[in-house]
Amino acid sequence: MSNSTKTIDAVAKEKFNIIVEEGSNISVDLERPKGTPEWFDAELFTRGQKYFYSNFYAMFASNLIGLILVLTVPTILDVLVFTNKSSDPYGAFKRYLDTIRHMLRWYRYDVTNVKSKSQISVAIVHGLHCAANRVSNKSGLGLRVTQKDMALTQFGFMGLLLLKKKELAIVGTEEDERAILHFWRTIGYLLGIREKYNLCSGSLEEVRGTCALILQDVYAPGLLNPPPRFEDMVDALLKGMKPISPMLDTEAFMAFTHNLCGVPVRRPLVTRYSRWMYNVQVYTHAVLLTREWLAAVFRPLLNFNMRFSVWLNVKFPVGAALQFGVKVFYRNRNVRNEVPPPPLTANNLQQPLCNQ
Repeated sequence: MSNSTKTIDAVAKEKFNIIVEEGSNISVDLERPKGTPEWFDAELFTRGQKYFYSNFYAMFASNLIGLILVLTVPTILDVLVFTNKSSDPYGAFKRYLDTIRHMLRWYRYDVTNVKSKSQISVAIVHGLHCAANRVSNKSGLGLRVTQKDMALTQFGFMGLLLLKKKELAIVGTEEDERAILHFWRTIGYLLGIREKYNLCSGSLEEVRGTCALILQDVYAPGLLNPPPRFEDMVDALLKGMKPISPMLDTEAFMAFTHNLCGVPVRRPLVTRYSRWMYNVQVYTHAVLLTREWLAAVFRPLLNFNMRFSVWLNVKFPVGAALQFGVKVFYRNRNVRNEVPPPPLTANNLQQPLCNQ
């Protein structure tokens, strides 16, 4: 093993220990920085935004798996259970659709403009974290929404993009990976993660090493021995996401999650539908998005389909209404300025959908 490799491993291990040990005793910063940090690189940030949109479908799958992994963290799960806003499919639909909308605003708008939708969205999310922190402390749950919790949640949005890029069929260069790290380092900073605990600070290989340790020592054991209420919350999450991805099957997607993370599946797939949906998921990432001649057609198609589905559920949630009733329309009365993805044409079929 070379000295450089040893150094990277040592730095990654040190950062991991700082996050999971020191970070568990320090709350998220209650005062949010308004401007971008001095190390901010606008060109790199924009490249990270484009990287996301050019792999929208695979990134969406990665983020959904990341949300499942985050639910294995007891301190995070306790807050979600206590607030009771995502414990049933309809509640999960509302909560996680809002999460998706916030994330897409970060990926779309100018983060350097304090009046932009990106900055306003960051301010809203930071306020929600601070409120959850106060309520948790008053309720007797103890310190919640810590720097550790924030860094582990950060992993949910970018960790698998680094560790399972090939398995998820995400296409991009190392510079694209650095760009997505810079994007999430910036968003983490704006959400109150101190640089010391920011998972995305450091070199690409150092961050990849820290993410590997988090997957190995935090999330893999959490999948094997999940905390109480984990399965109920995951079931609510995946059923809540069915209006966006109608063929989602809880058992099949959990099997895919376990296999992607290198963890034995806890329960075999019993129904024919679950087995079929698992095979479809594997085939999509291993064949349709991997073989060049197929990916040239299916990547833009799947990207467009997922983007359109998200937009439709924000503006005209007909599928959600069929599943949850007409109450879903009332929450959408005040939705404004959501722009659908560009139409899929012969001209943009080969181009990444990067403009939303």
